[in-house]
Amino acid sequence: MIRTSLLFMLTLLLGVGAFAQPPGGGGEKKDRVKREKIHAQKIAFISTEVDLTPEEAQVFWPVYNQYEAEIESARKTRRKDMREVRKSEDLTDERAYELFELIFNSEKQESDTRLSYLKKFSDLIGKKKAAAVFIAEEKFKRELLKKLKKEGKNPPPPDHDRP
Repeated sequence: MIRTSLLFMLTLLLGVGAFAQPPGGGGEKKDRVKREKIHAQKIAFISTEVDLTPEEAQVFWPVYNQYEAEIESARKTRRKDMREVRKSEDLTDERAYELFELIFNSEKQESDTRLSYLKKFSDLIGKKKAAAVFIAEEKFKRELLKKLKKEGKNPPPPDHDRP
């Protein structure tokens, strides 16, 4: 396991440089490729950190993919509402209030989704490993952001195309 972790961390540290946008922009295709590479690294990282057996991985990953889709849906809704708040200087009091109700509800939906999937994951892989999934997600995010910051590069753009 230590060897696998070290191999993954080396891949992460060496691979982050590939996510820098080239001079003159990169376009949506390059952004998508960056997101896909990061996602693949995230999957490898979680698998290693949680120490999934092949049998556990087989039942876990389809459920995790559903979880990610639900989380992304809530985030996409929240981003849309936040863009409206930021772009519109002429919001009525009612619309501003309504938008923040929507934003807070999407945050609650995201939290409720996490709680629901904590239970689903624990049914599949046990409570300790289920908790480790969420710890690994945060750890991966911190490591990636730290590496990008250290190299003076911006993080990849959010994935707006995912369902």
